[in-house]
Amino acid sequence: MTSSLALDSQSVAHELHALLRDIDPARWRDDVEAAFRARLTEIRARLDALVARPAEGPESAAVLALRERLGDLVLLLDGNTPAHNLPAERTRAAWSDFRAEAVPAYEKLAATLRPLALHVPSLRPTNYARNVYHVLSGLGCLLLLNEALTPAAVWWVAAIFLAMAWSFELSRRIFPPVNQLLMWAFKPFAHPHEAWRVNSATWFTTALFVLASLGEPAVATAAIAVLAVGDPLAAVVGRRFGTVKLVNGRSLQGTLAFTVAASLSAFAALSTWFPGLGTAAVLAASVAAAAAGALAELFARRIDDNLVIPLAAAAAASLAFALSA
Repeated sequence: MTSSLALDSQSVAHELHALLRDIDPARWRDDVEAAFRARLTEIRARLDALVARPAEGPESAAVLALRERLGDLVLLLDGNTPAHNLPAERTRAAWSDFRAEAVPAYEKLAATLRPLALHVPSLRPTNYARNVYHVLSGLGCLLLLNEALTPAAVWWVAAIFLAMAWSFELSRRIFPPVNQLLMWAFKPFAHPHEAWRVNSATWFTTALFVLASLGEPAVATAAIAVLAVGDPLAAVVGRRFGTVKLVNGRSLQGTLAFTVAASLSAFAALSTWFPGLGTAAVLAASVAAAAAGALAELFARRIDDNLVIPLAAAAAASLAFALSA
């Protein structure tokens, strides 16, 4: 049975997640800074109560690890909470500094709760370098698929990258220094939670291998174009303008941005490399792939969207091509 300490810790983790999400630079608003302070004070009070709570009996190693993570968070708040007497012009910077310290601590707490069968969402901070890297990676894959590699070579290259990606994942789980080295090397692009979970690049590589195995270049082209442009644009628009909330932290504005941008990028890619398919078929496949990708991104929760988006987009594009034939 899950202990009350773990359940209450999950509740506090959700509150901390919401606060850290709201003080993201892309969401910042000066007029709610006082509310942020009040929310942080409440979170700190709940953390103090959890740390002071006596054991209900013999505690498992997972619960003891949870107590340690809660204590780490209390120490973090003691040392990094934005001071109440900061000048107004420094407030945003102070909260940004606090967030940079708090996000990794939150992700450690989230990782500690998972062995207790308690899920809390991972944070995806605004990272424009990652967004650009995402787009360029997709473009590079499209060029390899349609310009540089023969159809026979596509599968072998995808298989090699798949083996490398999962070898790195296994190595960094067995040897912590490897994990530290990789997270340092990819710090400009990595999300904090990827230190404890399979990273998005590995899931993307897995999706690429599945697409290569299908042997359908047009379908793969549509799927890669949808992910390359739709996903990062949805993140940027959703964080900055996402006022209408849907599910899993997604917004109507971000989902619409995904659908429109992904449709245009898929249409451009298919028109460039597969003009013989005809405008009607290309348009149908582009819109279908974008819509399926947007739905996958919207409802993806515990499965990484870099895996489900291209696979959903590929399935929709394949169906659209079949119906247009």
